[in-house]
Amino acid sequence: MIIQIDGTNTLNKGAELMLVAIIEQIEEKYPRAKVIYNSNHTNEKKLNIKTDLNIKKRFWLKNGRLPIALLSRLKLPYTFFTSKYALKNIDIVLDASGFQFSDQWNYSKERLNILENYLRDLKKYKSKIVFLPQALGPFETEPGKKAVEIINEFSDIIIAREQISYDYVINAGANKKKVWKHPDFTLLVKGIFPEKYNHLKGKVCIIPNIKMVTHTNAGDSEYLEFLKKIILVFKELGKDVFILNHEGSGDLKICNQLNSLFDDSLEIVTDLNAKEVKGVIGASFITVSSRFHGVASALSQGVPCLATSWNHKYKMLFQDYDQQDQIINVNDDWLTTRIKVIETFNNHKEINKALSAKKEFLAIEIQSMWNKIWSN
Repeated sequence: MIIQIDGTNTLNKGAELMLVAIIEQIEEKYPRAKVIYNSNHTNEKKLNIKTDLNIKKRFWLKNGRLPIALLSRLKLPYTFFTSKYALKNIDIVLDASGFQFSDQWNYSKERLNILENYLRDLKKYKSKIVFLPQALGPFETEPGKKAVEIINEFSDIIIAREQISYDYVINAGANKKKVWKHPDFTLLVKGIFPEKYNHLKGKVCIIPNIKMVTHTNAGDSEYLEFLKKIILVFKELGKDVFILNHEGSGDLKICNQLNSLFDDSLEIVTDLNAKEVKGVIGASFITVSSRFHGVASALSQGVPCLATSWNHKYKMLFQDYDQQDQIINVNDDWLTTRIKVIETFNNHKEINKALSAKKEFLAIEIQSMWNKIWSN
């Protein structure tokens, strides 16, 4: 059995957590499988995930930046040096890109052609193609509709992470027989808590996201001031706060800017692997996250959570856990947000109990999804 993993990387801890989740499932079902790690990022460090699986990364993925630059400048084909080059003899391709198909990205005709050729070649080589649970849509633009047309034609299974994404992709013309709906599958991954952070247990975890600046109407100063006011509320309630970098340099910049508003007195936790990030979140009292998988890691471990949002996937994730009205908005009336923060603090025990009960139900659904993937 040769299995290829697409759409993940180790720079974004959400993407890495999905990678870990897939590896753990493969290890359980096919411990002797050969795994091709087809990273969607060329500038990442060496894969450092504890596993007994035979995992290989394509050589040219980490050594192809110069050839890509040269060939593209000469207007020659360069996909051999990218993750969009189809290998032969792959039994199944598991794509865990999280959120890649939407009008929001406005893909060029060239990029869509590359995607189409890649998936067509995989099917020509008899590979099974599965798009694991991810956010999808909306699809009102021509590039968006074309993306659905492509994945509908060549994939075997498309899994929407929630109802809005399911409706978007179905209404855009996808075949209902191949579209499933299952929740975020990183729930099954157990976090690892680094002992050196014992002093952070029971504190409030703040997770910024650079996309709150680049993908919303909020500017740097508005977003930072919003987080500052939230931190001050927790301090009034007697709770210490720390900041967690959930991705790379972009998020770290926001972390540092936020910390500077407190004279650099807050601790910033960074450079952890995905399971450690989940472990740190799981040990927090409350998490306030602008990162999707920061929210997912909190809810799946019974940690009450508030979140800012730049996409429908946040709202729907909270609905999976029967947590309504936990989205906070930079542009909302501040008094409303303040009340919500205090209510979450005061209702901590009740929320924790409800989340823990819901997790058991969702875990069964996710395991059922994997069983169907392997048997289809």
